Amino acid sequence: MSDLSFIIIALLLVLVSIILTNILTKRKYQKNDTDSFVRIKLLEEKSNSVDQLSVEVKELSGQKALAEERLTQIGSLQNALNLKSEDYIRAISENKEIRSQLEHQKTVLEQTYEKMQKDFQVLTQTIIDDSSKKLSERNTEDMKLLLNPLSERLGEFRVRLDATHDEQTKQRTTLETQIKTLSELNQRISLDAENLTKALKGDSKAQGTWGEMLLQKVLEASGLRVGEEYDIQVSLNTEDGKRLQPDAIVHLPGNRDVIIDSKVSLVSYEQFCSADTDMAKLESANSLVFSIRTHIKGLSVKTYHKLEGVNSIDYVLMFIPMEGAFSLAMSADRELIEYAMSQNIVLVSPTTLLATLRTIEYSWRSERQNQNVQQIFKLAGDLYDKFAAFAKDLSDIGSQINKSHETYEKAVNKLSAGKGNLTRRAEQLRELGAKNTKTLPSSWTGEEGEDIALIEESVVEPDES
Repeated sequence: MSDLSFIIIALLLVLVSIILTNILTKRKYQKNDTDSFVRIKLLEEKSNSVDQLSVEVKELSGQKALAEERLTQIGSLQNALNLKSEDYIRAISENKEIRSQLEHQKTVLEQTYEKMQKDFQVLTQTIIDDSSKKLSERNTEDMKLLLNPLSERLGEFRVRLDATHDEQTKQRTTLETQIKTLSELNQRISLDAENLTKALKGDSKAQGTWGEMLLQKVLEASGLRVGEEYDIQVSLNTEDGKRLQPDAIVHLPGNRDVIIDSKVSLVSYEQFCSADTDMAKLESANSLVFSIRTHIKGLSVKTYHKLEGVNSIDYVLMFIPMEGAFSLAMSADRELIEYAMSQNIVLVSPTTLLATLRTIEYSWRSERQNQNVQQIFKLAGDLYDKFAAFAKDLSDIGSQINKSHETYEKAVNKLSAGKGNLTRRAEQLRELGAKNTKTLPSSWTGEEGEDIALIEESVVEPDES
């Protein structure tokens, strides 16, 4: 019995003891009404206590039943858990076995794949070798005819590419040397100009010729080609019939032109160099600026942009052949450059003109390189088209070879394979007595056991009549 059962029995015994005690006490004190009333009250209170105990006993009984039910459920859950544990252990064992089988199958598949790959390579090589042997001389010549132009195009493409690379390398190596000589050339031009100043002083025509000569030297030193990228002393007509002769016309990529005109003011500069006082130097400098402004105004009214066959830019380059005179004018009149720009004139000295022409020469060199690149791209496109056509022709040759092989196999089957083939029928005719002087190849007569009745049925008996 459980502890709860003992508790219930003990409570019942206590209840019975209390009841018996109440009865005995009631009989003993019946004579005394006052005491009886008190005792009755006590008995009522004890009775209430007994009722309360009864209720608690019932509650304990219910809790006992609930506890037993839960114990039963716990037992069922424990059994189920034991079964799940056994299933889990069994699943782990089966999983290990399946994994082992999968590893084995994986190894077998890998070995099979390697063997199939090797067999496929051998088969492919065999097919390629057989196909190569079956190519006729005509197909070989056709392939040569297709490959020779392709090879020639490749060689031409290679030559042009190497030439472009060599030209770029040569230009890079010579550029540094040209830059070094630029300063020396400018110094030499300035020195020559100063030496000739006294000799040319007072002779405007000689000064103009000297300025044009220096301009030509700068153009030659720029790397531009006369007759190609620039022209000297070209006489042209304007749209209104006026004839103009600029000192030089430099052509730009993109069908544009730059007009260069040389203007010399040696007298004022020579006076500045020989002046002894600051006042005399200032007067000579102002005279030089006035002379250059006069040249700018005169040059601005010339309609070079209307020359026929010339697509001039918006500005004309006014060449001042002496670096010293150019620097003196710039320092004496800070607004000289702005004034010239307002008249669509750009003032240049030998140094600035040479730098400008070098830039134009580089643009032409880049233009030629771009043309070479475009030609290389065109050759590459033609090369790709030729290669694509060759690939298509080669694919067609392969298809024709395969088709010819299939036709050959069908023809051989008709001749030497199957019941009633032509080879067997011809051999049956020979066996029946046909007069022949040649025999069929042994590879065509290997099939035996054909019924001779096929021939006999087709033979017509001669008419005895």
